[in-house]
Amino acid sequence: MQAGGGKGPIEEIGEKIDGLNRIPLKLSVIAAISLASFFVYYDVSNYAYISPVLRNVWGVTDAEIAAGASLTIVGYLIGAVLITILSDSKGRKTAFIVSILLLGVGSILAALSQNMTHLMVFRLITGAGIGSELAIVSVYIAEMSPKAKRGKYTSFLAILGWMGLTSSGPISLALLQGHSAGIEGWRVVLGLAGIVALVSLPFRLRMPESPRWLVSKGRLQETNDILQSIGAAKLESTASSERKARDFKFLKNKTSLSRIVFLVAVWFLVYIPIYSALLLVVAYVNQGYTISESISITLLSGTGFVAGGIAAMLFGDRIERKYQVATASVILSIGFILRGLLVHDFAGLVLAGFIAFFANAWVITALLTYTAENFPTRIRSSATGIVEGSSRGIAAVSPFIFIALQPQGFMPLMVGISIFSFVAACVMLVFGIKTRGKPLEKIANDSP
Repeated sequence: MQAGGGKGPIEEIGEKIDGLNRIPLKLSVIAAISLASFFVYYDVSNYAYISPVLRNVWGVTDAEIAAGASLTIVGYLIGAVLITILSDSKGRKTAFIVSILLLGVGSILAALSQNMTHLMVFRLITGAGIGSELAIVSVYIAEMSPKAKRGKYTSFLAILGWMGLTSSGPISLALLQGHSAGIEGWRVVLGLAGIVALVSLPFRLRMPESPRWLVSKGRLQETNDILQSIGAAKLESTASSERKARDFKFLKNKTSLSRIVFLVAVWFLVYIPIYSALLLVVAYVNQGYTISESISITLLSGTGFVAGGIAAMLFGDRIERKYQVATASVILSIGFILRGLLVHDFAGLVLAGFIAFFANAWVITALLTYTAENFPTRIRSSATGIVEGSSRGIAAVSPFIFIALQPQGFMPLMVGISIFSFVAACVMLVFGIKTRGKPLEKIANDSP
């Protein structure tokens, strides 16, 4: 607040954006973000489909496949932290450009790999692009959306992402069954996301910077230029609002630190079953299914992703987000237990997978919106990146937890994995704050 009780630029820009009827982005910008979201999620799951093929082509072991999955997740950590720090220091637009370059170049190089070592390294780069992209999108959309529609807009983009995840199955299956222009199918599966990501780059160059970020840096003239371009009135305040937040000094703030620890715990507990699912295709093969049958189970179950994304959009601004996360986490646990019970029933396994993937999409979509809401603008991207990156990095142990539990039998494996998401629901209910319909500037100061 300014002296004399007037509103400062931070409060003022929040009111101006929250007063809009819709998100102030051009169709070309939304298309660029949407296209990338589709193929980011496509790339998240395609490793699961090519893993059995790599085992045959290169003679790699399940442990090496797990290591490849884990390195991709480590890449999420690197990208989510480093690129989101760039986002807070140099702007959301710059970070968006860097993240799409990492995703594009990493995917293409992975497609050109000559052995498992090369693939692991390039999947690490790809993972950095994916991790940064997922974190930055939620931050940018939160800052550009009016408060009454934050959940709706984040969920809309997430639905497109879940469609990409769902499409990954049939696309991968089609490409793996033959060769495309003389290229091994698995290479095309990996390279496709990179090509499309780079195609979206020119459109990202046209996207506007976040007005909230500009205000946090005291760049009021640029803020007013953007406000004018979207048909909003200029800021009345002329006082600089820049706040320095270097060298992670914000970690000394008890509110910010407690929220980071809490959210890392929730994300980690949710990620364990989600990342363990990367090895389910191989696990189904070990249970007697053919590679084609295993992929088909995941492919058919994958329609649950779209259904879960739709549920997240329908409930996004109607039900408090902490309750959405808790409910979806419990359903995710149930889906894994049903997989164990119905593992030898093809149709039953598809249904169980649908339930798990439905919950997967819903909980991740709700968490993406919820996490970005918990922090002030000047650290929103960095804090979100630390939360998502750290939790993903810790969750890199997921494939190894899966491998460690596997000798106990498929049912104990599924029950063991399900416990993590159930605990996530409990943690969210006890420690989560309420954010639905509140201005971002108010949420940043709320107590748990």
